[in-house]
Formats: sequence, structure tokens, C-alpha cells
Amino acid sequence: MILARNFSEDWQGIFYMIICCFCIAVMISIVRHLSSDYHVIFILMVRNFFAIAFFIPELIKDHRKLLYTKRPKLHLFRGVNGMFAMTTWFFAISKLPLSEAVSISFIIPIITTLVAMFLLKERVKKDIWLALIIGFAGVVIILRPGFKELSSDYLYVFAAVILWTISNVSTKILAKTEKPKTIVVYMALVMLVFSIPLAIPHFKAIDFISLLWFIALGFISNIAHFSISFAYTKTNLSILQPFDFSRLIFTSIIAYYFFGEVMDFWVMIGSIIILIGVIATIPKKKRQKIKKIIQNDNL
Repeated sequence: MILARNFSEDWQGIFYMIICCFCIAVMISIVRHLSSDYHVIFILMVRNFFAIAFFIPELIKDHRKLLYTKRPKLHLFRGVNGMFAMTTWFFAISKLPLSEAVSISFIIPIITTLVAMFLLKERVKKDIWLALIIGFAGVVIILRPGFKELSSDYLYVFAAVILWTISNVSTKILAKTEKPKTIVVYMALVMLVFSIPLAIPHFKAIDFISLLWFIALGFISNIAHFSISFAYTKTNLSILQPFDFSRLIFTSIIAYYFFGEVMDFWVMIGSIIILIGVIATIPKKKRQKIKKIIQNDNL
């Protein structure tokens, strides 16, 4: 994270957001690979174990500093919600083409904005409702009901979208008072505790190569959570939203080279329409600021 220190606050947020998106693309690819041999709930539990393992030296050294929090209940809520969000998301990416699952997930920023309006009392203009319509139009284009057989596996994506929306709002609240490391470690701790009972029926011996993949999954997921937490502390959520689209770029490249998946034309069109909807959620002044940041390259 030191590399971003010479950037402006906005560019630091964008930098961390793109790092997060790359890590997420790698994570879901690892989960897709492991899901052919292991149940997704077992993958979730082992992922949480290794996510916590990376914090053990710091916990031993000064656990009070790392675990100090002003919002224990919100950490607990976010952890439990995150466990269900990650479980449904792991089911989705283990069964659906990666580009389709990721494309549909792009409606999260639009729904997050709506949720923030009701829960955080943030002022939202009528453009948000237009953005919501545009976003769901993009989803319809991706799914194309009536033109292709729709699998019930898509329900996992929509469940994950709702749960990740709640997680995003929770993270936004926590980022105001909590250190990024504290947010990440509590997330992993709570998810590990609650995932163990669910994973017991799916326990299975782990071979050495899979063990390396599990370790990588835990490490990369921590980087992703660190990055998004840092991003939220550096700049406004509305500035970060358009750059979340890089997830699809990274995921499509990885899916093509490692799983032989080629992005469907209609998935690409639907994704672009959803992106337009996401941009429409950004206030005009913020859109102008993003344009200025990119054009002037204020490093």
C-alpha cells in the first residue's frame, strides 16, 4: 500500500479500488478451480482460516491494538452477513460463467446507493431511480429471459448482490471509526467461527497443491479487503464506483486463459448498460471531478 502514498487522495482511493478488483478476479478464479474438488462451504471455512493465519504474528504481538473497536455489534453483523454473502457468491461462481456472474454483480453500487438513502439518510436525487431502471435493463439483456434457458443458479447471484450491498453499507459505516486491519480481522474471525459448523459435513483431506491454492486464497482475499477499506477512507464512494468495472476486465481475461470462457456478446452489452446506470448514480459534480482527475492526472 506504500506505492499509493505519492498520489492525491482521490487517486489513492482509485488505486486501492483497482487493486481490490484485481484481487477479487483472482479470488473467484481460485474458488472456481477449487470447487471442482471441494464443497464451497468447506472452501469458505478454509479461506477464513488462512485469512486469520496471516494475522497471528500481529495478534500475538499486540492483540489489543488490532482488536480494539468502538463497534463490536456492527463487526459481528457484518461478519455474519459477509459469511452468507460469500457462500452464495461462491455457489454462483462455481456454477455460472464467471463473466456473467460478475456482470450481474455490477448492480451492487446502484442498490447500495438506494440502501444508503434509507439507512444512512443520504440525499438521493431522481437520477438514482433512472439508474436503477437502466441497471436492471442491463441485467435483463444479460439473462435474456425467453431467449435462453435460465438456471436457478442465477438466484445465488441475486442473493449475493443483496448481501454484498448490506456489507458495503456496513463497511462504509465502519470505515469512519475503524482501522482497515481491524475491519478485515473481525470479518475473517466472525466468518471462521460461524462457518465451521456448516463446513463439518463437507470436511475433506486437502492435497499439497490445493493447500497452496487455499493459502493464496486467504492471502489475496485479505489484500482485497484491505484495499477496499483503504479506498473507502481515501475518497467518496461515488468516485470509486465506475472503477469497479475493472473487475469484469480482469475476470474475463483470467476466465479466457484458464477456463476457456469467452464473454458472450450480450453479456458485454448488458455490462456496458449497467455501467451507464452506475455512472448515472454519481452526482453531476462528482462526475465532473472524476473526469478532471483522469484528464489532468493529478499525481
